[in-house]
Amino acid sequence: MPYTSGAPRYRGTTDKPVRHLTVADARGVAMGYLWANDEDDAAGWCLRPAGDSAGFEDGLTWSGKLNEAKARGLAPTAALAELAGGAGPGTVGRVVPGSLATAPSLEALKELARVVTGADDRRLVEQLDRGNADAWRELREAYAALTDEDRDVRWSEGGKQPDGTWRMSYPLHDERLRRLVGALSAVGAVTPAYLWQDNPPPVAPADGRLSPADAARAATAVVRGERFCDGTIARAAGDGLLDAVAASLCAWYEAAGDGSFVVP
Repeated sequence: MPYTSGAPRYRGTTDKPVRHLTVADARGVAMGYLWANDEDDAAGWCLRPAGDSAGFEDGLTWSGKLNEAKARGLAPTAALAELAGGAGPGTVGRVVPGSLATAPSLEALKELARVVTGADDRRLVEQLDRGNADAWRELREAYAALTDEDRDVRWSEGGKQPDGTWRMSYPLHDERLRRLVGALSAVGAVTPAYLWQDNPPPVAPADGRLSPADAARAATAVVRGERFCDGTIARAAGDGLLDAVAASLCAWYEAAGDGSFVVP
């Protein structure tokens, strides 16, 4: 029976143990988990924030299947057993055979979903356009040209204007800073493959070094985050995070330019 918006749904949370299935993509990388608890009539999709953005869209399909099972009167774990047979047409992920397990709580399952794996790192490194020598040269030159004055971003004058209107203040990125940000996108470090909104904000490392995957995570969070919150780039430029991203990526490219680089 087709699911409608007014149909009942399983509860979306529980503080009791949950049964869960792993859903993975064609490469075998976990995208998220289907979970259920009969006592609280609860079930849902637990996204892996460390995973691919495809997990978000795929989760909508799995959630829809749970809604349909609820509409047919299935208990949560019965719905889970039914879905263990795999997804229908139009979905990316498939249930991993034999993956049924129990977590002590939904929070424990969410903690598991936040664990970063080597496969997650490899996927982000693969987004870097190592073959675009011009883009990497631009990144190196843009980083070398950045000055302390560029890092100390000024803001426009906000507040009440002479005509009585109010104006929001915004950061004034100079040309050299904009050049560096553009170069990060050009080399593939700003990628939709990273779920930056579902992960903690990046921080500048004490030693100024980042792995290439973490540099891509930070670059994505900073550049895309600016669209939602003015000052994200300015903060990263001032606290050393942007320097760490650029320096780490340039160092990786110099070391990996011959194609011998392999993510551990």
